[in-house]
Amino acid sequence: MKRASKQYLVGSLLLAFSVYQLWVPDFWEFSLYATTGLAFLVMGMIASKRFPKQNKLLTALSWILILASVFLLLFLVRTDV
Repeated sequence: MKRASKQYLVGSLLLAFSVYQLWVPDFWEFSLYATTGLAFLVMGMIASKRFPKQNKLLTALSWILILASVFLLLFLVRTDV
């Protein structure tokens, strides 16, 4: 399995789990899983090299999503919501 395919798979699973969290309704967990899933999907797009002109934009977007995921995780661990 290629690296990009693995990241697409993990990102899709995280987004599916975020939809479940939205259905439960646990909005903080939804935001955590949604941002993490989107980060994996963007990293998969970078690894697939299908968008060479948007590589800088995708890299910046992936870092923003990764940092948002980290801050959400730390917030959820700290507040124990």
